[in-house]
Amino acid sequence: MAKQERIQQDIETLRRITEPCACGTQRPSYTPEYRLAIEYVKKRMKEFGLETREDNAGNLYGVLAGTQKDAPKIISGSHLDSVKCSGAYDGIAGVLCALEAARMIAESGAPLRHPLEVMGTIGEEGTRFGQALIGSQLVEGSWGEPQLDEFRGLEDGLTLRETMKAYGLPGSTTGVCRRDERVKAFIELHDEQGPILENAGISIGVVENIVAISWMHITVHGLASHPGTIPMSVRRDACVGACKLICAVTDYAREHYDGEATVTAGKLEVFPGNTNCIPSRCDFTIDIRTCNGAYRDDLVRFIREKKADVERACRVTIDVREGMRQAPTALDAKVQQCIEDACKKLGYSWRRMNSGAGHDAMIFARIWPTAMVFVQSHDGLTHHPDEYVPPEELAKGADVLYETFRMLDAQRDD
Repeated sequence: MAKQERIQQDIETLRRITEPCACGTQRPSYTPEYRLAIEYVKKRMKEFGLETREDNAGNLYGVLAGTQKDAPKIISGSHLDSVKCSGAYDGIAGVLCALEAARMIAESGAPLRHPLEVMGTIGEEGTRFGQALIGSQLVEGSWGEPQLDEFRGLEDGLTLRETMKAYGLPGSTTGVCRRDERVKAFIELHDEQGPILENAGISIGVVENIVAISWMHITVHGLASHPGTIPMSVRRDACVGACKLICAVTDYAREHYDGEATVTAGKLEVFPGNTNCIPSRCDFTIDIRTCNGAYRDDLVRFIREKKADVERACRVTIDVREGMRQAPTALDAKVQQCIEDACKKLGYSWRRMNSGAGHDAMIFARIWPTAMVFVQSHDGLTHHPDEYVPPEELAKGADVLYETFRMLDAQRDD
């Protein structure tokens, strides 16, 4: 079976491992469906000669032994969880392409000097606990035991520790952090999640920077009352206040930072949620993304300052909290050069670019030399059932990983 057929077969198998949902694939972390996916990938790792293990957080590892056991590891992978009603490529493609590259090395008869580790992280998407990049931040060490009791499920209210135990893990972070471990490089392959590569007819993106991200959690407090008896001029409508603030920051970002930053109001809940009642409360989020930390800070400042105007105009009160804050991340130049050299050797088209989405790579870059490989996303669709990467582009991604691993393996260890 050709590599592109093999990768696509695994993609389709994992696509079908899903919770019941309206459309697409839905596989949150620490669910029975997630366990089925882990067991399938683990089985494939073993078939290709990798030794598998799971850490106490639920991250999956498959290690292909090198000829020098004490050499620092080369690690490659991505995440295996998904958002609700999503596609089958986001994260999963990075794990499967890394696994295919490991298979190519195992069957080549020319083992690497360095151990090669294929990694599948857990909790990257943030859909279950409202906190993204859980598995990678536990590995990197920014999070530990306190977060297991701090984070609670958005739907079931269970703590992360309780959820881990129900999933079959010990409910501790013992042995998860790898901050002090020697690692040659971490490389994450991912679908671009945008249209740039496809529109330009280019196969591979070599990522230079990953955006700064802030998730703003905002609550507008108004006063519920009858919709037919309260004049418009004296209402305290929480939903109107929320809409005014959303439109204000959206217009500000478009005017000052178009092409440089984005703001998205992706979640909005109105209470009490009745057709015949003025909303008393509105909870919503603002997702801010940019590769320029100063732009992000200015957008956060604008929200905090603009809320006072909305409070006065709508006779409401507004609480603003920054729930997640990630700095912009510059990736490792030496590993980027290896990826670029691999593309040249293979004759694949490539370009340097930034990532407008956050990834596990932005966390691992704090402790390891880290880089990213992008492959095409058809029409830029992502977090969508129709997300698609052509099989031949996935095969090219696996080829680039293979050659990059070889080049890193040939380099002298620092």
